[in-house]
Amino acid sequence: VVQFVAACKKPPVFCIITEYLSGGSLRKYLVQEGPHSVPLRVVLKLALDIARGMQYLHSQGILHRDLKSENLLLGEDLCVKVADFGISCLESQTGSAKGFTGTYRWMAPEMIKEKRHTKKVDVYSFAIVLWELLTGLTPFDNMTPEQAAYAVTHKVLH
Repeated sequence: VVQFVAACKKPPVFCIITEYLSGGSLRKYLVQEGPHSVPLRVVLKLALDIARGMQYLHSQGILHRDLKSENLLLGEDLCVKVADFGISCLESQTGSAKGFTGTYRWMAPEMIKEKRHTKKVDVYSFAIVLWELLTGLTPFDNMTPEQAAYAVTHKVLH
């Protein structure tokens, strides 16, 4: 998990300062590497880093709710850290996802349908990230975000 450094919550400035990770996002890395080109040993290393980060968050009762390759940052040695907690919440405080804005291509069906949700929404998103790691492709790339949301909620395969 990306290290918290400081925060400012004095209007009109609201910001969080975290450690800097020079490798950029996992999405950027996958695009640079190209489709189907990340070696399996690297895929496994990246996947384990993400799983460990998410396991820690869940052990603290935190749901990320926007897990995607753009919110996973790479350090010097391809160490992945979970970042961007803008829509995270405590699992004990989740209601429905009404008014929730996330990223449809990685979003679990219950989030799209604005239903009550649990840490399973992060597990779903993690599975999409695993698919990305293995393929190097963007999920539902041949669809608009809305079409992807429909496909996920109605189990349409393309």
